[in-house]
Amino acid sequence: MTLSANTEGDEEGGNTSLYSATLTGSELSNVTLLYKATPNSKKGQHWGSRIVFDQEGHVFFGIGDRGNREVNPQDLSKDGGKIYRLNLDGSIPEDNPFVNEPGAKKAIFSYGHRNPQGMTIHPQTGDLWENEHGPQGGDEINIIKSGVNYGWPEITYGINYSGTPITDKTSDPNMAQPFYYWVPSIAPSGMAFSTSAIYKDWEGDLFVGSLRFEYLERLVIEKNQVVKREKVLDKIGRVRNVVEGPDGYLYLGVEGKGILKIVPNP
Repeated sequence: MTLSANTEGDEEGGNTSLYSATLTGSELSNVTLLYKATPNSKKGQHWGSRIVFDQEGHVFFGIGDRGNREVNPQDLSKDGGKIYRLNLDGSIPEDNPFVNEPGAKKAIFSYGHRNPQGMTIHPQTGDLWENEHGPQGGDEINIIKSGVNYGWPEITYGINYSGTPITDKTSDPNMAQPFYYWVPSIAPSGMAFSTSAIYKDWEGDLFVGSLRFEYLERLVIEKNQVVKREKVLDKIGRVRNVVEGPDGYLYLGVEGKGILKIVPNP
């Protein structure tokens, strides 16, 4: 689980933290801090924090740039604007990309992110997929690779909320392009692939929640490209998370409503 935490005593503000715990019934025990981003900040935006587990004993989580885009995302010695990878006990994997780089945060897996919101493991490839909030325009889906720079704020398809440009660059040979981007922004949140045959014609499609427009988006992917977008459950509310349950059904976390299950029409 991720929390906003202040573990530096009298220092004001807080930052994103990753904890583990044992769930017994409805109670948590053995609560352990695995990672705490530093320094604390009194800024209220871009905490990131989605959590995903792979099949090799790793936990991935994202921390947003904390509103400090000028420093955090591109500096490997700074927390924020990164995807992190730990072993389940909180230790650093020996093959993390920056373990031997002086001054770098050893838990970093990728960098150059703005505000990670959704993450999922691709059911066939095992790749980590992530989405993140852009500024005004430029929300992204990225396929996360070890050690890769995803560009923020040096390259972006978005602009400042005031309408002014952030940069005149949308690409750089040393930075990864998004797999897909939205202009205008939809404010993506949780996302999941549908792998079962429960929903006719949905198997293999990617589903992303929209906070801004309050719907579930279906993305049809063919030959590694998005070929179709579809609104599912339009105006359902601010969709915070999307998961595929062990039973193959899709479940949504919706603000003010709780957990919803998508049941196909008979």
